[in-house]
Amino acid sequence: MNAARPRIRVHVVAIDDGHRMLLDRRPKSLTWTLPWAYLTTGDDPGRVARRLVQNTGAAPAMPHVLNVENAFEVGDHFLDITYRCSAERTWKPAPTGTSLWWSLDEISSMELATRAKSAMVTAWPQLWPHL
Repeated sequence: MNAARPRIRVHVVAIDDGHRMLLDRRPKSLTWTLPWAYLTTGDDPGRVARRLVQNTGAAPAMPHVLNVENAFEVGDHFLDITYRCSAERTWKPAPTGTSLWWSLDEISSMELATRAKSAMVTAWPQLWPHL
């Protein structure tokens, strides 16, 4: 059997010092999800997670692995590594990514991807019993 290797995606659950969560919405999508990037050869997945937070102008703490999952989507095989990372907002100008920081009140009215909902339950179980 000659199965293709899965592509590796790095996701980050980032919560800043003001209890805001970092979410991303890809072009042409109405759903907000966790920021993510593909892991390329030679990349360290923890550094990729930190970079996703740094791109917003925040100073990330050391990330730690929250979850690793196999995923099959439209015939493609992925290995998803999700990191948890706290961050200090430094308010540097000109964030370079499409990710934005949101408060719990703002998030409660947003359309979220399943992965983002699961991450919120893990990050804030006492605040999200209804998800």
